[in-house]
Amino acid sequence: MTEDWVIDAFGARWSLDTRALPRPERDRLHVLWGRCRVPGAAAGDEGVLPFPVSTSDPYAVSRAVTLASLRRRRGSALLLHAVGLSERERAVALVGASGAGKSTAAMVLGRHFGYLSDETVAVEADGRVTPYPKPVSVVTDPATPWEKHELSPDELGLREVTGTAHLHGLVVLERDPAHEAPELVELPLVDALLATIAQSSSLPLLERPLHRLAGLASASGGPYVLRYREIGDCVELVRGLLDGTTERQRGRPRAPWTSTPGTPCTSPVPNSPIPPLRTDTPVPNSPIPPLRTDTPVMRAPWVDAVHGEGGTLVLVGDTQVRLGPVGEVVWRLADRRVTVSEATAAVVRALGAHPEADRLVAEGVDAMIGSGVLQPG
Repeated sequence: MTEDWVIDAFGARWSLDTRALPRPERDRLHVLWGRCRVPGAAAGDEGVLPFPVSTSDPYAVSRAVTLASLRRRRGSALLLHAVGLSERERAVALVGASGAGKSTAAMVLGRHFGYLSDETVAVEADGRVTPYPKPVSVVTDPATPWEKHELSPDELGLREVTGTAHLHGLVVLERDPAHEAPELVELPLVDALLATIAQSSSLPLLERPLHRLAGLASASGGPYVLRYREIGDCVELVRGLLDGTTERQRGRPRAPWTSTPGTPCTSPVPNSPIPPLRTDTPVPNSPIPPLRTDTPVMRAPWVDAVHGEGGTLVLVGDTQVRLGPVGEVVWRLADRRVTVSEATAAVVRALGAHPEADRLVAEGVDAMIGSGVLQPG
């Protein structure tokens, strides 16, 4: 491998400097990263940064390249921890937490469809997916899942991508050994957003991040959850997403969704660690003064919000807060200063009378202040 061996990792180009490695290890990296290589590119080209390789562990190299590329691409692309597959101009992202079977899905389904990535699906502003056909990271011993073996896409017989593909489906993977027949089921939008956000990087740095994610998730009649026992049984279900059959067969539109833009998030300090998005809604330990009926409240600053199937999801900084029916009414009303009694009256008008409406709304407002969605006015 020469000094000018340049790879493209979902839009981040690196010149791999492997001079510190013995020849066999260098040659092995050459095999593993062959599909990411940029022919004719050189170390001095614009946009190509040096990447010194000091370890002969292929998995360590893979992780380092991915993390460094995530830092370079944050704020410029939607970055999902997902499997990417394509068929001609259409792509699908299979999102799942660790243990959901993403690597196995990449190895099995990648023999039937174009292999975009087993690790990171980068979606550009126009919906285009930037490929990252890195070596597949395979767990060889379930007792030590953090130790992985790397195999190249060619060694696994994975199909090459042909042309440019745009994302037309977002699927949450849910592996269940007790699930006999695989099924692709519609998933409420907010449920899908929460599952996907947990597997994303630097989402708040994008413009209108929840709006953008909801639009992608709603493609092809989605979002969906794929429940399965063996991923090999899911080939035709995935094919239906990629050729449009699934959307045509559904034959009915999903419930509409809307969004409310907030204030864009500013970029963190360059080269700082990428913090994972928090999926909880913590309440501060310090006591909040009791609310009176004439206490004014209003929305706290937020990044973006989506309203659709499953409720309302508000992104406050890097924290997602899901609102139920009472919270939705109050948050919509609180675009201006509103008292707790006014909020209670609005909830009763929207949801009907309740003997404990005063208490329930006051507690709800209290919780919304604690989670950062509202602030005292």
